[in-house]
Amino acid sequence: MAAPLIAHRLKASTLVEVLVALVIITLVMAIAATLYAKMGLNRPDNLVNLQLELKAIAAEAKRNRRYDAGHYQLDNGVRIDKEVTPYQTDTLLLLLELKAYKQGTGEVAVYREIIIKDQ
Repeated sequence: MAAPLIAHRLKASTLVEVLVALVIITLVMAIAATLYAKMGLNRPDNLVNLQLELKAIAAEAKRNRRYDAGHYQLDNGVRIDKEVTPYQTDTLLLLLELKAYKQGTGEVAVYREIIIKDQ
């Protein structure tokens, strides 16, 4: 009775084949996790929140009449650069420009507004 069971023996994988498969699976998962993490900031809800943050910084600058350049660092790792320049050749108008940068992905959002300069 034992002879028919041994006749249909399955071939097992070698240790090298198992390790190669494990390395391939690990690399694919690492690449997928990296891509997923990078796409997290580009989701529409995150971009809307970032635009609201830029508008709040612009409103604060107008309210306090602080038209100097500056840098801000948010809790989620986003850096915001504020730049104020004269608008074209007009002496009464300023261009307030806020740019948001995420490390590794570059510029992710921009907010521009023309401000009337105080006398």
